[in-house]
Amino acid sequence: MAEEFTSFLIIVLIIMGVALAFSIGANDETLAPLVGTGVIKFKTALILGGFAVGFGMVFFSEGVGKTVGANILGPGIKYTTFMLLAVLISSILWLIIGSLAGIPLSSTHSTIGSIFGVVIVFSLFTGGIEPSTAFNWEKLGNVVLSWFISPLFGLLMTFILFKIIAKLYLIKLKGMNQIEKSEKSFTRLLFIAVFFAEIWVGANSAECIGIFYGLYDNGSINQGEYYFFVFICGIFVFLGIYIAGRFVIKNLASQITDARPSEGFIIQISSSIILMICTLMALPISHSHVIVFCILGLNVAQKKEIDFKAMSKMAAYWVLTFPIAAIFAGFIYFGFISFGFF
Repeated sequence: MAEEFTSFLIIVLIIMGVALAFSIGANDETLAPLVGTGVIKFKTALILGGFAVGFGMVFFSEGVGKTVGANILGPGIKYTTFMLLAVLISSILWLIIGSLAGIPLSSTHSTIGSIFGVVIVFSLFTGGIEPSTAFNWEKLGNVVLSWFISPLFGLLMTFILFKIIAKLYLIKLKGMNQIEKSEKSFTRLLFIAVFFAEIWVGANSAECIGIFYGLYDNGSINQGEYYFFVFICGIFVFLGIYIAGRFVIKNLASQITDARPSEGFIIQISSSIILMICTLMALPISHSHVIVFCILGLNVAQKKEIDFKAMSKMAAYWVLTFPIAAIFAGFIYFGFISFGFF
């Protein structure tokens, strides 16, 4: 009976992990600038963008997946199935609450926060593990530090890139004809930048891959099954964009029809470079946070007015996500322990 229940629980985790991949695609807004400028047809953009994000998740996400699924844990610690279940329930619950409240939250911060809460409760109440050795604190510290550094680098990179392009090229344009011709050229560059960005969005948005790596690390699935489920996640992140992401993309695209392709290119290329660097360093970060700061960097470069009140409110929610998710997950896992499920 116990083995049957464990097998059932693993199946539940697999379904939830795949569903998480679908939700990552469903909430991806990267294609919005491309759709807003009308460079290519909407369905074509969904297909190409979905392929790119799935490609990135399948081929470049393993480093981030290992970080989430094993490397931030202390020596000798592996996730149990109930620990992973608590992490998933907490992450999904907090993100749903945030969505219903209209609060922009990070799935990465929510997942890492949930892991933190679960592992602390595990170390305090199951015995044999001290909280001081429950984590690879250097790795966890690097992850958290990257959450603060990556948006700031996004702001700085966008600011510098705009200033360089403006000084060397944009400022030399004379008359509407030259400006319009230039922007048409930037639409092609925007297409390349968005496609490149989608690859690294898929590679870095690897919370679902982390769940499967955790199952592989604790022996619940073998290596072949792990890579099979990585491929399935790639398919479902594609389906997430094509089936559900179209609504987010279309809504955002309708709001940025006045944005210049040159501005979209600068924002997308800056954010994708940050994502690529962090992914290659196996650091999971928030794509949405980086994009917001890239937009902020562009506004600073163009000397546009900035709504600091809205930015402060958004930043407060970002900071609170980690501890709230940790508390949620800690209580959920403590409930499991209370009923004898470790």
